Amino acid sequence: MSINVSELIWTILCFFVLLFVLKKFLLDPILKVMDARKANVEEGLEAGRQAKLARDENDAALLQAKKDAAQQANVLVQEAKSADEKARQAAITEAKQHAAQSMKDTREQLKAEEQAVSAELEQELPALVETLAAALLKEAR
Repeated sequence: MSINVSELIWTILCFFVLLFVLKKFLLDPILKVMDARKANVEEGLEAGRQAKLARDENDAALLQAKKDAAQQANVLVQEAKSADEKARQAAITEAKQHAAQSMKDTREQLKAEEQAVSAELEQELPALVETLAAALLKEAR
């Protein structure tokens, strides 16, 4: 078996030409597609991370908003209770003042009626004494 130099050269030349063609038309496009896919996957992962961070921030903001709303509700309830207590106290005070004024008016009215009855009795007293004396004198006789 002898080595044919021209055949060896043609074989090596064909091998390098085939290697060049495969690299140019097969390996480079495959590498470009793989790089593009890798970049796409990286972008998707980064977008997922960003979405998770945004969701976590939104969850925290929502939790804080709920706490703030609960605190505001408690403040409003306390204010309403305070206002209700003030209104109740004002109503009680007003009712007491009205009752005191009514009592005062009633006492004044009773005093006026008492004075009127007393004055009337003082006017009728001499006539009653006269009638009583006359009746007693009549009986004594």
